[in-house]
Amino acid sequence: MEPPKDAIYYEQLAKIARKKASLSDDRAVSIRLREAAIRHERQARKLRREESKAY
Repeated sequence: MEPPKDAIYYEQLAKIARKKASLSDDRAVSIRLREAAIRHERQARKLRREESKAY
């Protein structure tokens, strides 16, 4: 069973994806990595909202 993932986890994934995208020479790969970073950032924001509602 996987441990629950929090907003920090997804923020770090987004940061890594953006860094890899900037280092990539392949345009298609960099676009896909940037799209993944956007998805991770959205998930992090969603989790932050849910955490703030819980308190």
